[in-house]
Amino acid sequence: IALLYALGTDNIDVKTISVVGGNVDVEQCARNTLQILELAGRSDIPVYLGANKPLKRPLKMLPEVFGVTGMSGGEDMPLPKVKPIKINPSTDLTNIIKYPTLVATAPMTNLALNVQANPDFTNTVKHMFVMGGSAYPEPVHKRLGNLKVDGSDGYAEYNFAVDPEAAQIVFSAGIEAITMIGLNVTRTVLYNHKIEKRLLDCGTKCAARAAKILSSVGEEDLEDYASVKEFGADPVRALHDVVAMVCLDCPDIFTFETLPIQICVGNPPLPSGQTVINAEVCDKKDVRVATKVDSDAFYDKMVEALFRLE
Repeated sequence: IALLYALGTDNIDVKTISVVGGNVDVEQCARNTLQILELAGRSDIPVYLGANKPLKRPLKMLPEVFGVTGMSGGEDMPLPKVKPIKINPSTDLTNIIKYPTLVATAPMTNLALNVQANPDFTNTVKHMFVMGGSAYPEPVHKRLGNLKVDGSDGYAEYNFAVDPEAAQIVFSAGIEAITMIGLNVTRTVLYNHKIEKRLLDCGTKCAARAAKILSSVGEEDLEDYASVKEFGADPVRALHDVVAMVCLDCPDIFTFETLPIQICVGNPPLPSGQTVINAEVCDKKDVRVATKVDSDAFYDKMVEALFRLE
């Protein structure tokens, strides 16, 4: 949905996409990405096959949330005609990820491999928008994450928890500006039957597909968001990744704080991947952290962008 939004707004020019193992394996992630590009008529955008596993940990996939394909509601989409470009993510991506603005909506393994292979890579990136972490407790369950971290009593946001070492490397690499859009904001703009109707009323294939994907809520999300439903079958879920894309496009509808952020890695009893405001030990001292979004303006922007696609 974040990709569809980026393709539907005039203010974002998508140059390239690198995929990484996350909710499903990297091959399936690439297939999903190519299907969305084909749906939107943008198969010209190259998709590069990145890392299939975190730097030091096994990959934790979430079929119970997003289905076995990682894109429930898209199972009937035709297989893409274009293939992803296979590369060595630890070397080749340095010459590919060369644009001044990056949006990271997955574990940051690819970016960390770039930093390790070529420290000068960070000089190219002027601003990175990250969907990850949670500087403050998210509003649904009052936690600092949505994934129970193994060996811990605590929670961390999924993208950071899957590869905390990668997140720490990227945040401490010296990138000029990082904006973090975490669960404390993404869980304030929820998809439900009202937004579903607005998307279907657009009358376009992209908006209709977005509605179908978003409405295909897994059992875990049905339970997770039970307290914020208007009725039992309301397809409520957070709109995580697209919030980061709207933040890039329309920062004026967000409120921010500049905070020193530490990403926990091997800091018991704190869970790995949890983000902590820590001025004494931080990975980046001046992260622009989104703390609030105008939800009505957000919904309007999202629906408008999807309406503009056929």
